[in-house]
Amino acid sequence: MNANMSSEQKVEARLPITTAKGFLSSVRLSIEKMTENNNTKDPVTGLTEEEVIAVEDSWSMLYRREHRKENGVKLFMNLYSLHPATIEKFPLFKGKTLEEISKHPKLPAHAMSVMYALASYIDNLHDTDLLVELVKKTAVSHIGRGVGSEYFKLLSDVVPAWMKEVLEEECTPLMLSSWGKLLGIVVAVVSGEEQNMTS
Repeated sequence: MNANMSSEQKVEARLPITTAKGFLSSVRLSIEKMTENNNTKDPVTGLTEEEVIAVEDSWSMLYRREHRKENGVKLFMNLYSLHPATIEKFPLFKGKTLEEISKHPKLPAHAMSVMYALASYIDNLHDTDLLVELVKKTAVSHIGRGVGSEYFKLLSDVVPAWMKEVLEEECTPLMLSSWGKLLGIVVAVVSGEEQNMTS
């Protein structure tokens, strides 16, 4: 076989002509189908498969067992430093400095409960009915404490800052934009529940 042949030509040379052409056509069709599937948006979330994978990949790094608690605390510290007024929604932390909050013994427990909630969302990106119900459950418990959709909207700048801090150079633009879409879904569901609870 000629060393200058392309891999496609080498495959064709090994197989009978009809088989080779059929094989290559099916490979091309499979590649086109995979690309098409990766770009098809979920009707509920609006996320493509490529975006779901980007969220899952980033989450696998953010949620690593050995750094889970620390990363959860970093998420909250980003919230409090970017939006100090939110501290007032946490009775335990009212009137405390960021330094005091970062060392508060109850912060890791609250941070972990949020990490578990996020994990349940990401685990169910392919089961959108369950995803929506999980977000509704979060919404009801927060709205009852005076934490409505306007607070969830703050996550749109908190989460990217957190991801950049934790993931550093591993944080990609696709990861950030995909999380932006996911957070948009969370805000939309929380807003819907807010309206249901006030009507």
